[in-house]
Amino acid sequence: MHKKTITTKKVIISLCLLLVAAAAGFGVWRFMEDQKAREAAEAARLAAEILEAVTVKGKQPFREFNRPAPPPPEPRQGILDWQAQNPDTIGHLRIDGTRVDYPVVQGTDNDYYLNYTFDHIRATRGSIFLDSNVSFDPLTMPRHMLIHGHHMRDGSMFQNVSLFKRRDYFYEHPYIRFETLYMDTVWEVFSVYVCDSNEYVPMSFKSEEAYLIYLEKTRERSLFPVDLSLSADDVILTLNTCSYEFQGAHTLVAARLAEAVINGDATLHEAQTS
Repeated sequence: MHKKTITTKKVIISLCLLLVAAAAGFGVWRFMEDQKAREAAEAARLAAEILEAVTVKGKQPFREFNRPAPPPPEPRQGILDWQAQNPDTIGHLRIDGTRVDYPVVQGTDNDYYLNYTFDHIRATRGSIFLDSNVSFDPLTMPRHMLIHGHHMRDGSMFQNVSLFKRRDYFYEHPYIRFETLYMDTVWEVFSVYVCDSNEYVPMSFKSEEAYLIYLEKTRERSLFPVDLSLSADDVILTLNTCSYEFQGAHTLVAARLAEAVINGDATLHEAQTS
């Protein structure tokens, strides 16, 4: 009887110890869970404080603090001087070694500057002007710029452009320079050809494929070959003047953008399409 009582006591003590251990384990687990909850709440509070600290008036999101866009480049004084004389000025065109050295204007139509000078005087020589259908932005370059000028028998305006039909003249004057309000650009001549005045010269294109077809056609029409390849990333400039091979004949000289200088930094052209 005594031994049985001792054994029973041992069992009871063991059960009590197990209960105590279980209770202690549960208490530790509950403490850890409470600690995790407190840490999560503290993290959420800190995140809210950080968000509040980086929020501007009106509760604007943090993205408002992204690096601002760089300021536009300084305008070129030469173009500003031309614009002071005629606000329609969009740039200055020059071909080294020729008499082509003129400010370029753009009107609301293609009639006014065909008959009026840079100084708004009615005269046969008109002006050198960008086609009114070109959407021009002085910070970028349209995909295709078409510039018109009269062929004057005294050698002025675009008379020298017609001389590109001479082989030696074509290869001796490979570059056209065009300065805008913010950019100084160099264009590489790749084609000269004669067409009828009624031929449509596109300045916008439905697709890159259509643009490439036009580029290749222009290159293939050239009176003289130029060893270069053209791509949809190219931007081109075409000079247009009348000539006298037949009634209504026009001479066109096409060039692609080779270099653009902004704020003194020269870079190879990266396509800007419009």
